[in-house]
Amino acid sequence: MTTRLQAPPTILAIDHDSAVRATIRGTLEQEGHTMLEAGDARTALQLAREHRPDVIILDFALSDMSGFELCAHLRSMPFVDQTPILFVSDHQNAQYAAEALNKGADDYLRKPFATRELSARVRALLRRAPNRSAQRVPTVFIDMDGRSVWINNRIVELTPTEFSLLDYLCQHVGELHTAHNLLEKVWAYLPGEGDTALVRNHIRNLRRKIEVNPDYPEIVISLHGRGYTCNAHAVYALAGQAAGD
Repeated sequence: MTTRLQAPPTILAIDHDSAVRATIRGTLEQEGHTMLEAGDARTALQLAREHRPDVIILDFALSDMSGFELCAHLRSMPFVDQTPILFVSDHQNAQYAAEALNKGADDYLRKPFATRELSARVRALLRRAPNRSAQRVPTVFIDMDGRSVWINNRIVELTPTEFSLLDYLCQHVGELHTAHNLLEKVWAYLPGEGDTALVRNHIRNLRRKIEVNPDYPEIVISLHGRGYTCNAHAVYALAGQAAGD
């Protein structure tokens, strides 16, 4: 079985003010967290979908959507609906804090805030968050001799190229793969050769076959502007072994 090392918690900071984001980033990176940043709702939704952060820090005032609206969108997204959300705002009125909590936030912090308090609030949210190690990681059963794949107790019919692509990804779980890297490793192109659209098309077709919901993939995940990664327990059959044995 190929396993994945437990990564540091990922925190998504959403604030229209780049200086505030820099303060949050610097503070929480010192705590060992992986930081993501967004200055608007559109970017935030994309990052949340692709990276599934462990805690979200959300500003009330955004350029394209209110923090309350964005919170509602996040709460409707698979894999993010249970993620703790810390609202931050320069509103001093207790009404905003109450409304933020009513809209689905887990905690509220007024600006300007002390970095020590921010760190403490995030640590508390991480303690209350769903156990990341217990979150669903799909199992992919691969029979190299029979060139067959089983997921959720069903056989998945793949083309030879799709099989090779999934096999390669499952042998490198948790690693980042650029499209050019996959062209070299799966298609055997020389460096710089091949069309990255070939990779995108095969990834899309593969997701249609192996994912419960291809729009929210659990196994083959895109990292925007960087490439792809595989999130799975890959189980390789022994000689003569069938899925479920």
